[in-house]
Amino acid sequence: MNKNKLTAALKKKALGAAIAVAVSTPAFADVTMFGIVDIGIGMDSSDNDVLRVDGGEGRTIELPSIWGIKGSEDLGGGLTASFALESDLEASTGGTNRGGSTLSDSGARFWARQANISLSNDMGSLTLGRIYSPALLAIAGVDPRSFYESQSGLVQYATISGTDNTNTHVDVFLANAIQVKFTPGPLNVGIAYGAGEVAGDTGANSNMHVGVTYAAEDLTVMANYIKNKGNSAVNDSFNENEKSAVGAKYTMGDIKLAGYYIKGEGNNAAGVQDTDNEGIALGATFTSGSNEFDISYYQTKNENTGVTDNETDDIILAYRNNLSDRTTLYAKLCNSDRGANGPVGACAGVSGENETFYGFGVFHKF
Repeated sequence: MNKNKLTAALKKKALGAAIAVAVSTPAFADVTMFGIVDIGIGMDSSDNDVLRVDGGEGRTIELPSIWGIKGSEDLGGGLTASFALESDLEASTGGTNRGGSTLSDSGARFWARQANISLSNDMGSLTLGRIYSPALLAIAGVDPRSFYESQSGLVQYATISGTDNTNTHVDVFLANAIQVKFTPGPLNVGIAYGAGEVAGDTGANSNMHVGVTYAAEDLTVMANYIKNKGNSAVNDSFNENEKSAVGAKYTMGDIKLAGYYIKGEGNNAAGVQDTDNEGIALGATFTSGSNEFDISYYQTKNENTGVTDNETDDIILAYRNNLSDRTTLYAKLCNSDRGANGPVGACAGVSGENETFYGFGVFHKF
């Protein structure tokens, strides 16, 4: 075979191999980039009214600044494969994440929020990887402030009990997760197990997160449960913590009423209970055209025996103007009255102080 014929034959083989790979390797047919950029300006009476600009976390913003990639493929027969990769962004400084040094800290990972793959059909889904806790998603739907990043029930939920183990960051995210969701009709049941991966003890460092929501017409009701085992192979009750909540939301035309009750308990490093907190949230949102107004009240209590000055009361007023489906202006005011032994509340106020925070900003979704 001469040189030209040999070259032509090799080109045909290479083209045939490329076509075979393209045909045999399924590509995600729908891949998109998504995210939120939120930058807020605010001041705090307990901080001598120093002007602060936040763009990733902090009490000024409404939403976290994030970016990510997601995709899906129709496998036929009603089955869909999908993936999600999601990271934090510090929009006010240009940082790539929030920092952090431990595996339980979301900032210590590049894909700090989500890194998972799923198979789903009309009845539910199976997801593997790093996820948003199904317990978090259930209670977010009945929070008066919809679990905005700051000045909302998210802060109360995240801090009401216990410590992290290396799979979960304050029960918002769950790593090494195996999640099954059932979604028949108005019912949504999410059950997620976080594998502890501790040699010699399959229970140590493991997690069980459950969220159940029933949404029918104008009424939504929910319940959730979380149990995080400690990461000690000696006794997984060391640093163990658990929490649970029930709540509801009711819509009457332009008005939404929402609230929940939450309870959390946790053990110290010796396995002795040292955390016993509970909280309530009540609030209303009124919508008029592109304008939204909400008022919310959060109470968080330290129920440990013999503790005094143990209550935190937070009141939040907020206004949002939706300039479009993706861009929103907002302003808010939060007053926190936190006892000397009061738990961290929705406003993340300073222990033993009555303080007021106020701020405004804008967020854009893409």
